[in-house]
Order: sequence, then structure tokens, then C-alpha cells
Amino acid sequence: MDYRKKMLKIEDCIEDFIQMEKTTREQMNTDEQNLYFVSKGMNAAYRYVVNRMVRDFEYEKERLSLEEQLERVRNRFQKLSKDNIEQSKVPLGETIKESDYRDDIPEEAIEEVNNLNEHFQQGMFEGIAFAYEQVGNYISIMLHHSTALTEKSITDLVQQIEQNHFANVAISETAESYQDGFANGAKSGFNMASWEIKDTFNT
Repeated sequence: MDYRKKMLKIEDCIEDFIQMEKTTREQMNTDEQNLYFVSKGMNAAYRYVVNRMVRDFEYEKERLSLEEQLERVRNRFQKLSKDNIEQSKVPLGETIKESDYRDDIPEEAIEEVNNLNEHFQQGMFEGIAFAYEQVGNYISIMLHHSTALTEKSITDLVQQIEQNHFANVAISETAESYQDGFANGAKSGFNMASWEIKDTFNT
């Protein structure tokens, strides 16, 4: 493996740990004591790994060009899209049952998940996958057609995501059909993608 490929592989690992650190940090905002302590412990571990890898490999995010950062974000959304398609094929309750952290999830939450309409659940994950795939496509088009990417390019991307029809669709609280689940998932996917891009590029 040549030096450039090796460094990109290391940077990918660091990016993955950074995302996991962010996720566990958000999960700490819970009233459930067990989940809080588990998330806190995992967050500390991820933060340690990130700091150690950054120090050992002198990783600096600013060294990446805007194009390289966008390529990473696009690849992440494409992977998330595939992951959600796979999840749509399996009841969420089964996934939780097989999880290493099954015992840390409140019974009320598990019961609520098990009561989710199967078609609604499938639509929800496929909707999230659709949103992530679309955002990945938006970024691919931007990378292909833009000769000089700037901060305005990121602002325009966020605006395009937030103006998507599904990002603003009204959601019914009593929704149970596949179509309702798809709309719900797509709205969540576009909104989460917008938030992540803003957070990644500090816009």
C-alpha cells in the first residue's frame, strides 16, 4: 500500500471514530441512567482513540481540501443508505434483541419498537435510505460540475437538501402505512443530513 493510500485509510478510521464519538455524546442526553452511563463510557473511549490517533498520525482535518471532505461525506451517506436498506428487511425488534446493548435499552422503548407496524417500519428505513442516497447524488453532481468549490457551495447544498419536498412534508401522528413510514423516514433523513453537513463544515 503506497503512502497516500495508507494515510487516507488512517484518516477514514479517524473520521469513523469521530462520528461514533459524536453519536455517543448525543446519546448522553437521556434521562435513562443505564443508557447515560453506557454512552458516557463509550464516549470517553472513542474520544481517547481519536486523540491518540490524531497525535500519532498528526491528522489535521484542515489539510483536506473541500473536495476531499465532500467526497468523504458523500461516501458516508452512500454507506448509510445501504445500511438502512438492509435494516428495512429485518424487524427493528430483532436487531435490538441481537444487539450487545440489549440489556441497556429500557423495556418501554423495546415494547414501543415491537408495536411498530411492519409496513410502516419498512417504509421508514427505505425513506431514510432514499434521503441519504439523494444527498449523496447531490454531492456527486456538485463535485462533477463545480470547478471551484467554496463555502457558498456548502450553503447551496444545504439549501437544496432543506428545500426537498420530503424535508418539509407534514407527518401524521397516527401514520401506519408503508407510504407514511417512507415519508417520515425521508423527512428524518434529509433533516439529519442537513444537520450533519452543517456540523461537518461549521456552516
